[in-house]
Amino acid sequence: MEVAEKRPGDAAGRRPYIAILLYRTTVDDGSGYVTHSEDVVLIHEHSIEGAKARAETMGHDEETSYSNQYGQTVNWEFLGVADVRDALYDDLDSDTALYTRRFDRLSDYESLFSFSPRGGRGRGAGSPCDGEGTDGSRS
Repeated sequence: MEVAEKRPGDAAGRRPYIAILLYRTTVDDGSGYVTHSEDVVLIHEHSIEGAKARAETMGHDEETSYSNQYGQTVNWEFLGVADVRDALYDDLDSDTALYTRRFDRLSDYESLFSFSPRGGRGRGAGSPCDGEGTDGSRS
């Protein structure tokens, strides 16, 4: 039986965890347009169970509805926590990787993010790297 390595926490005994929160956004304009998004969040907790509970709370706290500039109601709905895991490193004071996502087929990743490491398609409109929606706004 393998013994898990004990990782140090902060002064309060909390460790860093990374959570992926999923959301659905709809606009009550009759179009049926729906978009989905994910937030990658850093959580400091005493355990993975505590981190999962905190991620759920954070997701529900972000749910909202508001009127946009056209007078239409925008609904921001929390769908759930897709993943919670230990941060890759405990030291988050310098540039470091936070989360590693593994997948079997590169084609799925290329389709989702309009990205090709071979330079074929490049980054397309609406990708996380084109500047749209990167300001953290939800409107």
